[in-house]
Amino acid sequence: MTRCLFTLLLIGSFFILQGQTHTVSLGIYSGITSTYSWDQGVGIDPRYKTRYDVKLAPIGISYGMDFEGFGFVLTPGIVNTGQNFIVLNFVGGQEGVRKTNVQYLNLPIGFKIHIIDLSFFKVSFLMGGSAAFLLSGKETVSHNYTKLIFPTEVYPILPTDYIVEYDGVVSPQVNAYSMLAKKDFNTIQFFASAGFRSDWDVSDNWRVSFDFRLNYGVRDPRNENYLEKLEAYQTLYDIPGKRRDTHASLTIGIARFIEIDKKDKQKKAAKGSPKAYTPSSYPWPKPRTRKPK
Repeated sequence: MTRCLFTLLLIGSFFILQGQTHTVSLGIYSGITSTYSWDQGVGIDPRYKTRYDVKLAPIGISYGMDFEGFGFVLTPGIVNTGQNFIVLNFVGGQEGVRKTNVQYLNLPIGFKIHIIDLSFFKVSFLMGGSAAFLLSGKETVSHNYTKLIFPTEVYPILPTDYIVEYDGVVSPQVNAYSMLAKKDFNTIQFFASAGFRSDWDVSDNWRVSFDFRLNYGVRDPRNENYLEKLEAYQTLYDIPGKRRDTHASLTIGIARFIEIDKKDKQKKAAKGSPKAYTPSSYPWPKPRTRKPK
């Protein structure tokens, strides 16, 4: 998918560049993300309640090309995703937190349609996709000494210090209990994205950009080995169910840009073309045209 997008971009750019004046920009950006997990297991698990948090998208590089009415942008960078949940006891009181932290090297490509297209300011609708490569990942749970509602299917694997009662399971205090490690996540994820981007030319060479996107994870972030354990109820703090992550990203960047004018390129090419040298006179004496006397 992503390979096809990059190939189409390169082919299209080659032909477009032959006939249009355009701008090219290169810069850096940083921002924040917030993730919502569509997790069927969490949705029916009485131990958890949705919580929203903001994570950092620390650094990235942007490369863009803008033409009249449309453009392209590449924004490879590091992104942190994963939603957190509040841990609830058997009567609904808050007892702790379940944290998910997944970090990717994300390689997005976006196609821009300019909604506002002025010489110094552009607002664009943005759509595209990306391939994201796993850098790190973990999921942990922490809670107080309390009574929780565990599914009866996991009772056989409960540790000895978890005591089953008629209305729940008396659970000891746990601190950062490991639910998933890096090995339990897929090494590559694909995202489909859509959003808006604005570009402000603050001088003749510098541009400030604001970018907002919604990114939908095409695959379950957890790998097949973990999902098999999950389906077999071999995970203490998780319930079987599909998961898809959607994260919103908001970034701000600065870039240096140049304008490439087709007419100027043609003029330079014409001025620099070599011409045949035709001397006004021979560098040696001309041959005789008359007989000597």
